[in-house]
Amino acid sequence: MKHNIKQFIILALMLVGNTAVQAAEKTYTLDIDGSGKASLVYNKNEYVLSDDLWWSKGSATVEDITITIDYGTKAGAVRLMLPFLYAWTLRNYWALDYHYDYTVTVSSLNKYIKKIKLYNTLQHYIISQTGYSNTKSASMKVDAGSYIFKMEVTVSDEQPLFDINTAKIEHDIAYRYDWTGSTIVPKIGDITIETGTSTPGTLQLVEGTDYTVSYENNDKPGKATVKVTANEAKGYTGTWSRSFDIIRPQVEVTAPTPLTVAWNGTPQALCSEGSVKGGSMYYYDRNGRSWSTVPTATNVGSYNVNYRVEPDEYHLGSYSYLRAGTATITPGTVNYGCLTIAANSATDVALTIGESDGTSTDDISVPIDIAVTSVTMDRTFTVGKAATVMLPFDIAVQKVSGGTFYGFVGVDKSGSNWEVVMHEVNRISGTLQAHTPYLFMPTAEKMTFDLGGKTVTLKANSEQTYTVQP
Repeated sequence: MKHNIKQFIILALMLVGNTAVQAAEKTYTLDIDGSGKASLVYNKNEYVLSDDLWWSKGSATVEDITITIDYGTKAGAVRLMLPFLYAWTLRNYWALDYHYDYTVTVSSLNKYIKKIKLYNTLQHYIISQTGYSNTKSASMKVDAGSYIFKMEVTVSDEQPLFDINTAKIEHDIAYRYDWTGSTIVPKIGDITIETGTSTPGTLQLVEGTDYTVSYENNDKPGKATVKVTANEAKGYTGTWSRSFDIIRPQVEVTAPTPLTVAWNGTPQALCSEGSVKGGSMYYYDRNGRSWSTVPTATNVGSYNVNYRVEPDEYHLGSYSYLRAGTATITPGTVNYGCLTIAANSATDVALTIGESDGTSTDDISVPIDIAVTSVTMDRTFTVGKAATVMLPFDIAVQKVSGGTFYGFVGVDKSGSNWEVVMHEVNRISGTLQAHTPYLFMPTAEKMTFDLGGKTVTLKANSEQTYTVQP
């Protein structure tokens, strides 16, 4: 027995709740009547619009709502609909004057206007305004030529809500964005809701008041979302959302271009500089050595130009080890004063020591050490006549033929004449020093050099110049 009573109580509460929800909304069906006076009929009760036969503005209050018909400066009325037969089929003979434009305004002190419908006969459609919100007054303009013979007005005790998903939302949300390391924040612009034919016909929502904008997962690569959440306290409901992708784009690579250059005795770039948008480029050789700058080489020959790309944390890329092509340093000849170096290959670099004009010295500036494989002195000596020579490299004296070398020891000032003291450079273990003057006693017209398959190094003098005496 107690169980049944409990069920009855629950059922009663449900019925009361449903009744309360239904009571919050009410629809007034109003017919136009002009048989006696211009009036509106609701539940068989007449509510007079005007006592005059012709009037420009009439108003009637039905319970909590007021309906006003305004012809402006024109003299309107309630007219008998024509043709009469058509009116008879509608069971309604009277209508608002169709000769002029006029405005129907519905207002309430305590209730919200939710829906307005004006029934039109000549154009066979219903002028309707539905879902109106945020106001207790709404107006609808009726163009001339429309017989309005009935209207329905729905009001609500509670403020009706507009669903944000029915709004026009301006935005610049793209489908995808490249990840740059910064938070992606697409812009939400104006949000408007079209309310139809009544005034105001468009509601413009205000961010922070009528709705809020939020973002999810927009601070890293992946799927992100922007949300517009309506504020129900302001008469709006629902959540509108759009998703977009944040991706790490592929690196953009411009490969280095191998070069062909003539040998000049100095290190030269083997390629043009490559570039990477979204990462770094490195060059490497067959031994796995890596450089962040363009590789260089000095010797004549062919060189593979290899590179790899490392994307940064914002980009994708799978460039490991790639080959750009082959660079070439071709044979070439370079002159440093009276010194001529001809490189025919990486293992054939010939140095020719020329003879000056005998009246001046040649200032020679060699930028780097250059290993040469053969040496020729283009100078003719007179046998038995001493000459001064100075070589631009160190060399064992036994590798030089054509005379005897004497090194400077000092000056003897013991007698009335000063005498230069020199001694012969040891033919077995002696070494001729670069940029050092020697007295040379020729035994042949030509000085020859036998390097024995080895090299000698033309010394660089980037900080100072040296001279070769005639």
